Amino acid sequence: MRSYTHIAGALVLFLVFAYLFDLNQIFVGLMFAALGSVFPDILDNLIGKHRGYGHSVLWIILAVPILFFNFTIGSAIIIGLISHILLDSITTHEVPLLYPIRKTNFIVLKSNRRVKTGTNQDKAVFLALIFILITILCLNLAFTQINTINPFQAITAQNSPTDRNMAINASNELKTNFDFDLHLNQNDKNITVKKISENETNYLIKNIEPGG
Repeated sequence: MRSYTHIAGALVLFLVFAYLFDLNQIFVGLMFAALGSVFPDILDNLIGKHRGYGHSVLWIILAVPILFFNFTIGSAIIIGLISHILLDSITTHEVPLLYPIRKTNFIVLKSNRRVKTGTNQDKAVFLALIFILITILCLNLAFTQINTINPFQAITAQNSPTDRNMAINASNELKTNFDFDLHLNQNDKNITVKKISENETNYLIKNIEPGG
């Protein structure tokens, strides 16, 4: 696979891992994932052997201690290395996973389904990974916006002490202004409703004879 395909694969795999384990420092993790994804080819180009030391799982083992110093960076590097090996394992060239202990090459797909590096198949894998990457980023942005509007916070705000005090004051003001005499006519008798005192909410109902 080309370097851009390896980088895209590492970014997708790291974002999924970061979401599952709720990692911090996502941007830093993405950079180290991209670096880990191109490390095998860079090392082999420096040594002068294609798919040799750089494509060995020994580098994954050596990167494990980094997890204890910074879990995000360590996991990003390991994910970059793993994604590189996984993508190369579906190409026409084989991957020496146990190099230099064993020089046996490993491959996943059958010969008629393998991807040839630098061809349209390689580009198709890259485009598919980019589509997945954009989808993950869009979903993450959508969930972030949804979580920003917390319905529980809105309910709490409505039931805050300030709002409750405003409601109580309005109720007291209504009770204070609710001071009146009610005169009703029923069977030629006057019925008077009169407030007894300012501090009580009880009412006295008495019958008054006509003319009284």
